[in-house]
Amino acid sequence: MRQGTIVTVRPEGHPLSLADAKRQLRIEAEDTDQDDHITSLCAAAHRHIERDLGYPILRQTRETHLSSFPGGPIWLGGGDSLTVLELRYTDAAGTAKVLANNAYAVDAVSQIAKVYPAPAKPWPATAAVPGAVVVEWQAGWSTPADVPDDLLHAMKLLVGHWDQNREAVVVGSINSDLRLALDDLLSPFRLPFIA
Repeated sequence: MRQGTIVTVRPEGHPLSLADAKRQLRIEAEDTDQDDHITSLCAAAHRHIERDLGYPILRQTRETHLSSFPGGPIWLGGGDSLTVLELRYTDAAGTAKVLANNAYAVDAVSQIAKVYPAPAKPWPATAAVPGAVVVEWQAGWSTPADVPDDLLHAMKLLVGHWDQNREAVVVGSINSDLRLALDDLLSPFRLPFIA
């Protein structure tokens, strides 16, 4: 039923600044030889943490595609200040429609955000086509300054590890220590597993 979620409007920049990453790496601000490399590590750390958590860190727009409406709520995932912009569907006759805002309710307070049909109303019937239901939504902290320190520190750990280990790493105590530190920092932000 769920086909996937794609990013349609990316955030501007990354939560971890070049200056903060250079401080983590103990590189002087005026030493600019490695700036491109460090900037790419900041971007990779941002993407890594988002993939690990499964939701946006910086404010961005995403679309969740489903082959039909589910029997219950639509599960979106998480992220700070989640809002649904639009819920589109292809009706049983094959006509593209936008579901009115009063035809559904958004629970953005629960750890996993969900979209429910309005009370005492079922979801409309859809055509049997891929992407018959598309939820357009936004989530994430508005600015890098709003991102929790734990997430920023996790990114710093990754940047430091990747900078010092530019080739494949043999699994051992250093790699295990990094994984434990990341798990500890990220655990309060993880969504509960749903079977």
